[in-house]
Amino acid sequence: MAGIGPSGLQGAGPIRALFFAYFAFVGIYSPYLSLWFDSRGLSIAQIAVLMSLPQLLRIVAPPFWGWLSDRGSHRVVFLRLSAAGSLLIVLLFPLAQGPVALAILLVMMCFMTAGQMPIGEALALERTRGDAGQYGRIRLWGSIGFVCTVLAGGPLLDHFGMVSLPGLMAGALALLVAVSFALAEPTAARASRAVESPGVTFRDPATMAFFVSAFLMIFAHAALYSFFSLYLERLGYSHTAIGAIWGLGVVAEIALFSVQRSLFARFSLMTLLAFSFVVCAVRFALVGASDGALWVLLPCQLLHAVTFGLHHSASMALLHRWFGSARQGGAQATFTVVAYGLGGASGGWLAGWLWQAFSPQAMFYGAALAALLGLAAVLLSARLEQRRPPDLSVIS
Repeated sequence: MAGIGPSGLQGAGPIRALFFAYFAFVGIYSPYLSLWFDSRGLSIAQIAVLMSLPQLLRIVAPPFWGWLSDRGSHRVVFLRLSAAGSLLIVLLFPLAQGPVALAILLVMMCFMTAGQMPIGEALALERTRGDAGQYGRIRLWGSIGFVCTVLAGGPLLDHFGMVSLPGLMAGALALLVAVSFALAEPTAARASRAVESPGVTFRDPATMAFFVSAFLMIFAHAALYSFFSLYLERLGYSHTAIGAIWGLGVVAEIALFSVQRSLFARFSLMTLLAFSFVVCAVRFALVGASDGALWVLLPCQLLHAVTFGLHHSASMALLHRWFGSARQGGAQATFTVVAYGLGGASGGWLAGWLWQAFSPQAMFYGAALAALLGLAAVLLSARLEQRRPPDLSVIS
């Protein structure tokens, strides 16, 4: 394990392992959970509610973990507690009977896992000091973890049946627990958080417009995260094929993370953010019009490199520029609450309603519209940022 360097910051190796392990869990959980609920006999409406619960938990849980992260020198301890608690809860999933029991366990699990990424992102940004190239080389290990489990999960579920999903989830969480105990607490953690960064606030107009855009980006992706696998299954795709389709998008994401430094050196953060929303609108409009045709779906999955990978890296770099290291835990928690909590929950609910009221295609057209609204919010944020006093434009 990499130790503590001269700067007092932890080596990148263990942080890469943390991203790998956490997203290995996401890769076996996110694409397949709706299929597991469907195998338990739940309706589309019930699945929509259950799939929205993880996002709702991101409204309350990340501020809690972010608050703890910014007010002590025990970030890694919190990672260990949340990982171990998640594992214990997942072991109870096979015993749950009915949607209410499943909802209770899902809420408990998601409250615990919600602590992983706000703290993990804060550690990564602290390590890289906001450098997009270095951050991308750390973050791509999360994508590698995701693609490993999403590709392996399909064949395993085809062979053993959907009943095996909780066991696969538990295996991924066991890896996360092991990795969390390989992490060392950065020695500079307390000192770096003891000084409050001045300048940009969460109520700044440009910042608020940015968070609106983040809300709309994840709102748009909710149809993908909650129902894409079920949509493909209803069209006759096997679990192996579904995993491969998901994996293609993440492979493209890995490629982008590995080369993104040149993009960030050439283009402004706001330009890259705006581009990601344009691509997002095109992507989901094409999925809606595809009628499940593989020759359309595969190029659309490649665009995940832009709609998630590029958008995420640009967002992280912007938050680091605006809030520095001292307030990064709070900034990450706010991003998670607004984007994944409010955006993901409301987007998932609306996607389920559009499926039932109209068609699966309608929810993808709704996602494309949300992306266009997000583009308008980014352009507004860029304009408002230009009007800031010079001393508030960058926080070091």
